[in-house]
Amino acid sequence: MKYTDEHLNEAQKNGIFTGEQITKFREYVQNSNNQATKFQKVLYYGGALLIISAMTWLMKSCWDSFGSIGMTLISALYFLVFIIAGYIVFFRKNMEVAGGLLFSISIAITPLFVFSLLRFLDFWPQEWSYNDYYVWVKGKWIILEISVILVALPVLLKTKFPFHVFLVAGSLWFFSMDIVPIIYEETKITWTERAVISNIFGLFMIGIGYFADIKFKKDYAFWMYLFGLITLSSGLSVFYNNDIFKFVLLGIANVLLILFSLFVNRNVFLVFGTIGIIEFLSRLSWKYFENSVFFPFALTIIGVLLISSGIFFQKNRKKIEENVINKLPEYIINLRPRRRVETN
Repeated sequence: MKYTDEHLNEAQKNGIFTGEQITKFREYVQNSNNQATKFQKVLYYGGALLIISAMTWLMKSCWDSFGSIGMTLISALYFLVFIIAGYIVFFRKNMEVAGGLLFSISIAITPLFVFSLLRFLDFWPQEWSYNDYYVWVKGKWIILEISVILVALPVLLKTKFPFHVFLVAGSLWFFSMDIVPIIYEETKITWTERAVISNIFGLFMIGIGYFADIKFKKDYAFWMYLFGLITLSSGLSVFYNNDIFKFVLLGIANVLLILFSLFVNRNVFLVFGTIGIIEFLSRLSWKYFENSVFFPFALTIIGVLLISSGIFFQKNRKKIEENVINKLPEYIINLRPRRRVETN
């Protein structure tokens, strides 16, 4: 059954609804009509990611055609057009997903604009290509990463659109690699030294994600968790080397990730923890069965145990989660993130 404005007006006259209730109801219906369907979201995200790809890591051939001056003007034009379009669609049309992604395109174009401008001003060596930004670790790249964060944060605060966190988290991930030669003040850096910085930044990003998880209803935490875990896991995987103590710590760290996944109710920790356990057990098998005919059988047993563990966990996850959480002190349980609303 459908209701018209006349029905609502009659209901107000008869004292069934107040004017304030009807106003709120109409605002609710209007907002519901502006919510994107799943198919629309696929189109929005597909289009946005296509534009972002075209103006970021697929830029190589355009440099030869337009040069630094041309790319400075083009990227500046892109930035302004998508900022204005994002403002109109997000704030005036009340289309959150489409408008938010238009803002995201502007944020993603920021490093291209900064690189082009600085290359035009001879700040970068002329042999450097913008595509190197996505491949090589270099200290000067932190200028690009900081520029993305400085543009993204005010836009995020204004729009509260969670996907902007993806761009911030990605820039922090790059930053964690490019800051290493600056910290150690040398170009020849050991993998262990790189791993130390990766672990610090990984934990820092996970900490930001956790704060967002307990502070906000919208899901701002996922991308920080994801890139934080990528950074942390890449650092942890280096530490095993030939030190048995650190090797054991690697296994313990991944078990803790799995337990933390239960605490924060995030499968991303479960995935990375499981991958870490597989890495740990595979290295353990290699260490003790490297030259043995039993090596493939050892891996087979580990694989069967992992599959069996997955089946057991799937069937008993709720019970396991309750047993683990219920044993925690009350003040720690209160630090557990609440259920999040679905966004974007």
